[in-house]
Amino acid sequence: MPSMRIVIALGGNALLPKGGKGTAEAQLEAAKKAISSMERILKANQVVLTHGNGPQVGNLLIQQQATKEVDPMPLDVLDAMTQGQIGYFIASAISMTGRHSATLITRVVVEPDDPAFRDPSKPIGPFYKTPVRPGMKMDAGRGYRLFVASPEPVKIREHDAISALLERNFVVIAVGGGGIPIKNSGEGLEAVIDKDRATALLANQIGADMLVFVTSVDEVYLDFGKKTQTPVRQMSMSEAEKYLAAAQFAEGSMKPKIESVVSFLENGGKKAVICSISNIDGALQGKAGTRFTR
Repeated sequence: MPSMRIVIALGGNALLPKGGKGTAEAQLEAAKKAISSMERILKANQVVLTHGNGPQVGNLLIQQQATKEVDPMPLDVLDAMTQGQIGYFIASAISMTGRHSATLITRVVVEPDDPAFRDPSKPIGPFYKTPVRPGMKMDAGRGYRLFVASPEPVKIREHDAISALLERNFVVIAVGGGGIPIKNSGEGLEAVIDKDRATALLANQIGADMLVFVTSVDEVYLDFGKKTQTPVRQMSMSEAEKYLAAAQFAEGSMKPKIESVVSFLENGGKKAVICSISNIDGALQGKAGTRFTR
């Protein structure tokens, strides 16, 4: 596989398996396992790793709401804190491969008048049987969670720094949790940006050869969870748009990934892959996962 510039988005299950404990030790071990699966890819290519932060930023918000002994921080600051936290775990795991990495606290420009600020739709933190705090709503029948605004990303402010680090042979950990939402002037905004959309935007801005979404399933399925469930190994941009229109993909799960793939391809991207962490090596060789092209 020739050297490529690849942006890989690590899903929550890759860094904190479902049902796993959120201790520092557990998250570090999960990061080690994920990076071990990508070791060959990291050594042969220019790679940016992005990641979500929904559980971590929600937990941090709950921690600070539980005490009045210290002043609370706004959500954009908590985004920055979890970027550093998760980036530290990933960087620690990468160091064991012999590669150099850099965790970049990344800001993402959003529009202050984005409708998302009036209709919070991003669930964060743990599940509860009943709402225990203001802003909690039922999340897909699984329990109550805190919902916050999730505006559309417009520009990755540090994209040029990310490119410069890649040219110096660093594995770059960036756009953690979708990035820190800011106004164009640089002032922070309280929200959590969708990690998949921000990752696709970054991939376009740095001219990535490939965009990869690592999730909990080995490939994309049509009629997921039904008796007629069918895996799809290849999908064109027009096919993806057709399936999106037919509501084939779940909100908050596969749908934003497919939408982000389409956005990447529409804006000049050439290839994208959706796969699991266990089959990522084969997926980049065209032997596993679901591969997308224009």
